[in-house]
Amino acid sequence: MKFTIFFLAAGIILLSVAIVFDINYFNYKRPIPYSQFRKISFYDFKAFKRPDITLNGFKEFAYIKTNRRIHYLNNGNVEITTYFHPSRSYVFAQNIRDLDLLTHELYHFHISEYYTRLLRKEILGNPKNISDNMIIRLNKKYYEFENEMQLNYDEDTYHSYVMQEQKKWEIKIDSLLQSLESFSNPLIHIRSKE
Repeated sequence: MKFTIFFLAAGIILLSVAIVFDINYFNYKRPIPYSQFRKISFYDFKAFKRPDITLNGFKEFAYIKTNRRIHYLNNGNVEITTYFHPSRSYVFAQNIRDLDLLTHELYHFHISEYYTRLLRKEILGNPKNISDNMIIRLNKKYYEFENEMQLNYDEDTYHSYVMQEQKKWEIKIDSLLQSLESFSNPLIHIRSKE
């Protein structure tokens, strides 16, 4: 019986620690929509840094958490928004707050928005034949494409340390976003069928 209580207590403590390192509930800040990305600074990165994690031995890096939310409106329309999660994003060395590193992290946010725009474009391209299930499948598809691009971006730029590659990626991502500017509105006017 004592062992059961001990293991239960230990499990609860470990789970609590894991949850706190995933989302900082002590200094929680609501997700920020892409439309407000210009207001983001490293002071918005509120999550706790994970102990003993480095990037090839370096502690001078950051992590940004983004996602896409699909909200089905009562009138049958859909709102698809890209968000930055301050309470799940962190800077490993608080004293760095380097503008180049912030730019690198924000371009991860831009990549997320690019794939959100591609999703909106595909939905708007066939609004009469779109269903909630199809939107879910398309969202999953674009998350897979996004994850691949995010990995390539970090690999090519070495997490912002290779400035020439970083600048190439910034131009590429800016161009991709600009090409889909007409899909920047999160609101999609459709009648969803199920």
